[in-house]
Amino acid sequence: MIDFIIMGAGGAGRTVLGTCADISSRVGFLDDNCAATVVNGAPVLGTTNERGRLRGCKYIIAFGSRFQRERSSVFATMQAEGYTFFNAINSQAYVDRFAVVGQGVFVGAQSAILPNANVGNNCYICVGCSVDHDCVVECGTYLAPGVHLAGGVHVGESVFIGIGAVVLPLVRVGAGAVIGAGAVVMHDVVPGAVVAGVPARTLHKKES
Repeated sequence: MIDFIIMGAGGAGRTVLGTCADISSRVGFLDDNCAATVVNGAPVLGTTNERGRLRGCKYIIAFGSRFQRERSSVFATMQAEGYTFFNAINSQAYVDRFAVVGQGVFVGAQSAILPNANVGNNCYICVGCSVDHDCVVECGTYLAPGVHLAGGVHVGESVFIGIGAVVLPLVRVGAGAVIGAGAVVMHDVVPGAVVAGVPARTLHKKES
């Protein structure tokens, strides 16, 4: 019997499945572009638009980093329609007992969410990340492998932070911003900005 649905059977979805070892026999995928009927032992049950017939299941949205906008949009629609979500937190991750984690969140192996950090709904935190004390990571944000947020950082909704980037203490990153791989962010980032480099500098602002 399938009780848990991963939306997306690509790399991000397969990583989520690997974290769900204890419930793997009860997990299935919905995916719009997968020709296979089984992926890593889990059945592909149809496209994402077929979720209505699986309404009693719990969901997590695991679209890859290229689909930030779609991931946020689908989550908002499903939340409004009353779907329920589950978290996939790797057994090798650490979540402090005074941290708060929302719904539909993935936390990869060797990642840490430290005291009084607050991670919003629908966030995807890849392997080897750290979210230090008192950070706020708002809904729909994607932290690529090896991202480090120092204490008191505030990351807005639907932000993408690339592999190995570092955000220094108390910096605020505006909603929809993109931080390039390996960047060191020393100053606040305005909403929608694309920044990269050491120290990070604004390259341009995304079109809304």
